[in-house]
Amino acid sequence: MSQTAPRLGLYPCGVLSAVERLKRVLLGGVLGVVASCHGGGDVGHHGDLVGGACGHDRDCVERCEKGGKFPDGTCTVRCDDDSQCPDGTACIDEAGGVCLLRCGGDSDCRSRYRCKDKKREGHGGKRDVCID
Repeated sequence: MSQTAPRLGLYPCGVLSAVERLKRVLLGGVLGVVASCHGGGDVGHHGDLVGGACGHDRDCVERCEKGGKFPDGTCTVRCDDDSQCPDGTACIDEAGGVCLLRCGGDSDCRSRYRCKDKKREGHGGKRDVCID
């Protein structure tokens, strides 16, 4: 896409059409709208929704987090709690709330990432996720 639609709240596609609103209801929330607007997305080490390397937002379905804790960038989506994250990810208190890949050890993470216990966004406690 060469142009970026205006953002309204958490919904990246501007004003929702009746079909998009129905998809949101049927698919259970924000991620359904994101997927319907951007042709889907994958989760994992190469995922353009959550987990894959990136250099720019255009490399991802929603956004690319870069810098210190995100070597080589990581695709992610904004979240307020785990219910807004795809399966296999958790909403973490980083960069205003982002979904990151869950892990059980460093071998579950991409190169240059480690499995760390991080504070959850919107919930108490911590969760092991891939981050540096």
